[in-house]
Amino acid sequence: PFSDEQIHRDEGYYCWGPNLLKAEDGRYYMAYSRWPKATGVGGWLTDSEIALAVADQPVGPYTHLSVLLQGRGPGHWDELMAHNPKLKCFDGRYYLYYISSRPGPTKGHIRDSQRTGVAVSDSLTGPYTRFDEPIVVPAPPIYNVAVNPGVTRMADGRYLLIIKGDVTPKEPTEPFPQRLQALGIGESPMGPFTFLPDPAIADIDTEDASIWYDAWRNVYYAVFHAHKYIGLIASDDGIAWRRAQHYTITEKRLLKTDGSSLEPQRLERPSVFVEDGEPKVLCLGGSREDDWYCVLLPLG
Repeated sequence: PFSDEQIHRDEGYYCWGPNLLKAEDGRYYMAYSRWPKATGVGGWLTDSEIALAVADQPVGPYTHLSVLLQGRGPGHWDELMAHNPKLKCFDGRYYLYYISSRPGPTKGHIRDSQRTGVAVSDSLTGPYTRFDEPIVVPAPPIYNVAVNPGVTRMADGRYLLIIKGDVTPKEPTEPFPQRLQALGIGESPMGPFTFLPDPAIADIDTEDASIWYDAWRNVYYAVFHAHKYIGLIASDDGIAWRRAQHYTITEKRLLKTDGSSLEPQRLERPSVFVEDGEPKVLCLGGSREDDWYCVLLPLG
C-alpha cells in the first residue's frame, strides 16, 4: 500500500515516467518527463522535457529541482522534445538516456521519427553533454522507432540494452503495429549496441521495459507494461528470457494505506529502483483523464 505523498505532480504539467537514482549526498533523485498542460495530453510528442526532483526518502515526497533536457530545436536529431528518461551511473559518470522526435506532416510521421540518445555528465544535476547523433536507430528485429531504452551493466562488464520498436515495417496507411522488446550488447554505456537476433519479448504487445542485473542472485530482470498489467521477465545470461516466477506484478488497481484504491486508466513506464542489492521501489506513470502523475510504490 502507498499514500498520496508517494504520488508526484507539478502544477501546470503532465508528469510521467519516474526513474530513481541515489546520489553520493545520500539523497534520492527522480528523473521524469513533463510537458505543459496547455499543449494537451498529446503534447508529449512535441513538447516534453526531462526534469529532476529530489527527496530524502526513495518514495518521496519529491520536490522539483531543475530541468535537465529539452528539445534542441531545428537542425538536431532531438529537435522537438526530450522524453522517457533513464538516469544511470557507471564508474562515476552519469548517463541520461532519453528519446526525441523531429517534425513531420502528421503525428504518425513525428512518432516514427523517434530515436534514442544519451547525454553525459560528471554531475548528477548536470549540465549534460549531448551528441550529434542518436545512439540507437531502428534495425532488425525492430522497425520504425527505437525508443524507451533500458541499460544495465552485465556480469562480464559489457552493457545490455533493452529497447522498444515495431515488429515490422509499415506504410503510412497501415494500422498501428505490434511492438516488441529488442536486446543489444555494447562495450560502452554509449554503445554502439549490436542487436541480438531474438527479442526479449515478441509474442505480446508491450512497452516501457526497464532492465537490471541482480548480482546477488546472478539473474537479469526486466519489468514492462502490457496494457492490462505490469509484468516481469528473467534471464540467466541476458540473452534468453523467460517469465519470472512472479510474472504479473500488478494490475491497474493500486491499494492505498487508507484502504481506498487508485485505479488509473493508464499505468505504464515501470522501472525498479534497487538499493543495496534489493528492489526497493516500483516507479510508474499513471493517468486518468487530465491528471498525469508519477507513482512510487514501496516494495517489500
